[in-house]
Amino acid sequence: MREFMIILLAVLGVVLALLGRKMRTPLRIVFLAVFAVLYYYLFYPAINICSLGLWIMVCILILMACFLFPAGKSAALFVKGKSSQEVNVNPSAIRRPFIVALGLILLAQLISLIIFSPLFQSGSYSSRISVKSVDFSEIPEYDFAQTAIIDRSSAELLGDKVMGQMTDLVSQFSVSDEYPQISFKGASVRVTPLAYNGFIKYMRNRESGVPGYISVSSTSGKTELKRLDEGMRYVPSAYANENLYRKIQFQHPFTLFGSPDFEIDEDEKPWYICTTYSYSGLHSIRRVSGVILFDPVSGQSEVYSLDDVPDWVDRVCPSSLVLTELNDYGKYQKGFFNSIFGQEGVIKTSDGYNYLAKDGDIWLYTGMTSASGDDSNVGFVLVNMRTHEAQYTATPGAGETAVMASAEGEVLNYGYTATFPTLLNVGGKPYYLLSLKDSAGLVKMYCMVDAQDYQQVYTVKAGKDTKSAITSLLRQAGGTSIQAGSGEPTQSIEFTIREIREAVIEGNTWLYLDGTAEGLETAGDETAMDETEADVTTAATAEVAVTATDGTDAVSKKTAAPAICVIQVTQENAKDALYLKENDTIQAECSAQDDGTYLILSFELTK
Repeated sequence: MREFMIILLAVLGVVLALLGRKMRTPLRIVFLAVFAVLYYYLFYPAINICSLGLWIMVCILILMACFLFPAGKSAALFVKGKSSQEVNVNPSAIRRPFIVALGLILLAQLISLIIFSPLFQSGSYSSRISVKSVDFSEIPEYDFAQTAIIDRSSAELLGDKVMGQMTDLVSQFSVSDEYPQISFKGASVRVTPLAYNGFIKYMRNRESGVPGYISVSSTSGKTELKRLDEGMRYVPSAYANENLYRKIQFQHPFTLFGSPDFEIDEDEKPWYICTTYSYSGLHSIRRVSGVILFDPVSGQSEVYSLDDVPDWVDRVCPSSLVLTELNDYGKYQKGFFNSIFGQEGVIKTSDGYNYLAKDGDIWLYTGMTSASGDDSNVGFVLVNMRTHEAQYTATPGAGETAVMASAEGEVLNYGYTATFPTLLNVGGKPYYLLSLKDSAGLVKMYCMVDAQDYQQVYTVKAGKDTKSAITSLLRQAGGTSIQAGSGEPTQSIEFTIREIREAVIEGNTWLYLDGTAEGLETAGDETAMDETEADVTTAATAEVAVTATDGTDAVSKKTAAPAICVIQVTQENAKDALYLKENDTIQAECSAQDDGTYLILSFELTK
């Protein structure tokens, strides 16, 4: 849209220049100056020699000047103090320097592109990012709080749903489509601000500003609208001097920066993170030079160097630049000509990327494949979006596209489509975790695929208890051990089966029963229960006062709640276990496991 407006304004300027030929020379100069000021206000290019936008503006003005001052004609110029006298000026004398300047600008651009092209600067291109080889153990083990299973499109659906319930806001504001993934207090979330719903709505609400933002948990899908005590006035959807991009550029007129990312700090205060850049040559070899933190409420901003960026900031290096750097790193390590002819050691990023939470930061993940672009990866790369640290693990595996096709083939009868996968470390082995969606974009199943043998596919139906569903997948993949001797006391429960999955782990057959258990007991200080426990115990069927080991009063609750139970098939129980089916109810003795599942020690079918 911005490029179209620039072209439209340039054409309009040339047309006006042709119409303005009949004006006196002073008026033509004034007209050109007014057009320059209007252009700068509308498109606010950085006043920097490396700014392409600035050079486009200069070229447009020069082109207009050439039409305003045609050769071969004369014009009357009033001389100060001699209003009754006129001096003839040949406009071609004014036009000639413009033509020379335009030619020099175009020549300088061409020379810069050639000198700083990969043909002569392949080493500079390949060294923009420093990649360190690490063992696969550097890939974080699965952590429900940090592993994102809600992708961007699902987050958008959840955000729109919450916004639709806000009757006081939905008519005036819409939801921005930003949704960057960040790490917030150890959890992966996506956040996006509300936006003015058009110019009229902006004029009606500009005094109070945008009232809040939406937060979507990337693990559980929990979505909230956070209302602010004071609204955000400087946002991308605002107009005139309150437009975010114009505000930042006018505050820092000589600085080059890209599109700001919306984030929140640990106090849930909104910020825009604006990455600043430097270039080699005029427009070649772009590098991150720092960051501007902009407060959309007050309109104040502060510049930070890369070494001083606050720890809570997650997205300093934009994904597009990181992928370009990784491709240049894999392409030009052995020179420009090798990247075209021999292609020895040439690798490139796979067709997509995702994010992982690690060490409190957000890391971009992508596979690296050979130059031939087959369906396999030669390794994986993680890049810290804040510090620019890059880690490469030479672990071969299936490419993400092949994994998505394998997952879709597992549920071919449903016609579900797979999301781009997330890489996991499950018991020291690489696995892909992805979601399967229906035609409406709703998540219907979760899927885990062995990265080194993508024919090994495990699926589970999506439900409200996402953690239990993912835990079931991990068990099926063999990533966690199942031991009866966990030290937990046994419980008697009545369990109604909703779904049954079977898996073979280390030669043993296990059944995973997803359903509802009645009679689960939880003990502890009632006031100390966290939010998850409170949700589970809302269906409590009985409450008995007990005394804890330290003498304090505690509460034991028997509940009816969603749960996942695990049965190991043995010679003794095979006849009963293998004939279990959906909607059966069993009476069982079980033991709670560390991952939240329940190991069934014995059972009998009741109905």
